[in-house]
Amino acid sequence: MLEITLQLGDKILATYETGNEDITIGRSAGNDIQIDNLAVSGKHAQVRRVMNAYLIEDLGSTNGTFVNEKKIDRYELIDGDRVTIGKHSLLFTIRPDKNTAIDFDADKTMILDTRKQRELLDKNRG
Repeated sequence: MLEITLQLGDKILATYETGNEDITIGRSAGNDIQIDNLAVSGKHAQVRRVMNAYLIEDLGSTNGTFVNEKKIDRYELIDGDRVTIGKHSLLFTIRPDKNTAIDFDADKTMILDTRKQRELLDKNRG
């Protein structure tokens, strides 16, 4: 789950909570997050969910997209990143989805606990 807080200076303008795969940001009315400011391009940036990561990409905007004050073309967002578009900032809070396995380590061996597995182990012990 993604929470995006839109700010102008210290003033919070809106908060968006979404599980959408794609989120568009820009001045045009068709964007998921509309920023009505002439410094913002019509289709300025896009956030795309890929697996359990969120990538933000500048869509060729006139004034650029900045993450933590660094200009980016594409960037993998982490919890707490601040994106600046024009004079506005967007704070990204990333929360794991309830259906997402947490602390999965593909390098650890998974222990099977099935009747068939126990039978095979017992058979091979004797």
